[in-house]
Amino acid sequence: MPSGAASLAFPEIPGIVRIHHVGIVVRDAEAAAETYRRALGVEPMAFEDYRGTAKVAFLRAGDTLLELIEPLTDDGPWAAALRERGEGAHHFALEVVDLRAAVTALGAAGLGFLDPRPSRGTGNTLSVFLDPSGTGGTLIELVQQIQVQATS
Repeated sequence: MPSGAASLAFPEIPGIVRIHHVGIVVRDAEAAAETYRRALGVEPMAFEDYRGTAKVAFLRAGDTLLELIEPLTDDGPWAAALRERGEGAHHFALEVVDLRAAVTALGAAGLGFLDPRPSRGTGNTLSVFLDPSGTGGTLIELVQQIQVQATS
């Protein structure tokens, strides 16, 4: 760190598994998925309609997913990001073992959330977003993969 630079002390997030995904806002999820396939050799794994507000394409890049988000409405954070900044990175997500424990620990350390209540996210996850004012301006999502019980 350069001398004289302010040191930001972030609390440790308990149970981080990996970088789960990078959320990328796009105008057309299918066209963007095809561009990524041709350019990077990453194949689309699935497309999902997220609550009628976005079409999401998932592509695997090693252990991390690329989440291509096409807003389907003119309101909401993804449409606003597309209008204000154009296509590109929107957020990244860290997968944690226990989302509620991570929220409790980070809240106790003074970090804020856009909404501290976990909600159903894309790709079969529960998620919360950290308030970017406490993360140096970066939008960070915490996700916990929902375990689906096999029925016999």
